[in-house]
Amino acid sequence: MDAGNRAGRRAVLDAIEETFEANLAEPDGPATEALARLRAQRDTLLAQDSATAFYDALNAILREGGNPHLHVYRPGRDLFDQETADRWIVGATLRRVDGYSFVDDIWEGGPAEEAGLIYGDELLPVGDRQPMLDPLPAGTRRVRLWIRRTRESEPFFLDVEAVQGDTVWYLAESTRSSIRTVDHGGCKVGIIHLRTFADEDLTDELVTGAHFDNADGLVLDLRGNRGGEVRLAGEIFDLLSRRRSLWIHYHNNVYSFPPTSWNRPLVILVDGETYSAAEIFASAAQVLDLATVVGTRTAGRVQASRVFPLPGGARLMLPVSRVTLPDGSDLEERGVIPDLPVERPLMYAAGADPPMERALALLRQQLACPEELPPERFPQEKVTPAGDVP
Repeated sequence: MDAGNRAGRRAVLDAIEETFEANLAEPDGPATEALARLRAQRDTLLAQDSATAFYDALNAILREGGNPHLHVYRPGRDLFDQETADRWIVGATLRRVDGYSFVDDIWEGGPAEEAGLIYGDELLPVGDRQPMLDPLPAGTRRVRLWIRRTRESEPFFLDVEAVQGDTVWYLAESTRSSIRTVDHGGCKVGIIHLRTFADEDLTDELVTGAHFDNADGLVLDLRGNRGGEVRLAGEIFDLLSRRRSLWIHYHNNVYSFPPTSWNRPLVILVDGETYSAAEIFASAAQVLDLATVVGTRTAGRVQASRVFPLPGGARLMLPVSRVTLPDGSDLEERGVIPDLPVERPLMYAAGADPPMERALALLRQQLACPEELPPERFPQEKVTPAGDVP
């Protein structure tokens, strides 16, 4: 039923109330207050003059308590609340610093990377148009960027052709493109930028594949990972740990990460854009001393959530579980504090990645890798040019 009319809005609100009552993780917690606010403002919501106004007002009420795990996604939008119809992606995002725009994330294998965009590039306005990267407006298939790479360099233009696909699909594709094994200091180090725990096929590939069977150690990059399903995070964690690590309470049920078989050195990279299931994953590895966590403090948005269908194709994201570590603490609002804090400067960084460099150096130390041989290991025969007399 369409939320563009009063009957449709009433059906959505009724379904939200029923879902709240049946699935809340903490019956007396902050989400209960959100339900009370919705009931108190029900008549106002029903009186909205369009579906857009209804959903905007609905989410404004849910946001009042500051809980990031409460949200209603409109029909036709993905879990990043972006339009899925005619969705075009370049695989890069911007961050504003002191009024300037800098590229702060580039998805491996994406159009932006292939076009030559790098982390730390400054994007300048083109005419009266402000810099633009993901999320792109619907139908935007080509972006012209005006770039300054250093403070002193002359700007130059770069054209990027967008590709079509939903966000979760493209995050999975970027993860696949990031998988590699490198020779580092005489050892083989696996690297993967795991960007999502929301893709079942990707999880199956990582669990059943042999991507890092020959690696001596692994860098698992969770920077920018906004989470996904805790179940999928647990399946991947199964590759890393031999012991149960933490408990996630779904009402009276307990979910724990299973015992597993990986026993090689591991470094996990995190930052302030590491959320939810990715934070749980990093914390579990840290608590059990299975990994060294490098980077900056994570977001602290950890309450496990579930997405429920609503009438008309909308969906409700609702916290349904409380994450508890073995010492009884949780990560909500606290986040994961890295074992080795390493910042990644942004402005005019020219692609530099100090956290990754620190991770590789740490693995080389932990693995006691032999030093790489110098280029001229053996004496070279001196060749006399033709016509010369030795």
